Amino acid sequence: MAENKEYKFVDNYNFDEELLKQAFAEARKIYKERGFMRKMGYGKAPAITTVDMAKAWMSEGHPFTCDHSNEVCAEALKVLEAGRKAGVPIFHTTTGYVGDAQWDLPRWDEKIPMSALDIDSEWMEIDPKLKPRPEEPVIHKKFASNFFGTHLAQTLNYLGVDTLIVMGATSCACVRHTVMDSTGYGFKTIVPEGTVGDRVPGVIEWNLFDMEAKFCDVVPVDEVVAYLEGIDSSVYTKHARALDK
Repeated sequence: MAENKEYKFVDNYNFDEELLKQAFAEARKIYKERGFMRKMGYGKAPAITTVDMAKAWMSEGHPFTCDHSNEVCAEALKVLEAGRKAGVPIFHTTTGYVGDAQWDLPRWDEKIPMSALDIDSEWMEIDPKLKPRPEEPVIHKKFASNFFGTHLAQTLNYLGVDTLIVMGATSCACVRHTVMDSTGYGFKTIVPEGTVGDRVPGVIEWNLFDMEAKFCDVVPVDEVVAYLEGIDSSVYTKHARALDK
């Protein structure tokens, strides 16, 4: 493949997606016979978290740019807008490091160019295609999972959240680790189809299949939107702001 300095998606892989789907269809039968791929279902108090849906991942021109990010953002926006209307808590994350020395940069940089993620760069802003709101917190993480080294789990527990909807990039790393940690912390975990990005053909399909087999429910966006539309925002713990007045 020719050098691609602008980091734009070029499908030169001749990837046979249909063949992969056939293989997964057979694998699903095997898993279900063994008791895998059970449905977690939905709880009464969901939250939404996006994973690295900043410009560096969701817009072209950065080493971390994901393929088909416009489509991923469009599907994720449907979920976000439904959550906003229902009063569902939304937490964004982005991965970035501070200053020229980047003392907060972990060993991960020995594998991939994490030093390209300057926390003060506009690349670290949540992509405008998601229409982020000022009241939606942006958590700056240093490693893959939205939970690793952050306050996300404690905050969700305080709010009374029992279900976490996860969207973002990439399927094989940060989304996958976030999903695994979400289930580990005791949340029902949902990934809406079409809201997860990556850079290489087949990676999304494989990771969604495997996450659905073991850690989360992978469901259509329309189903997630319908679920969010039925949420009563009174289920959440409210901050005692009256005490500050």
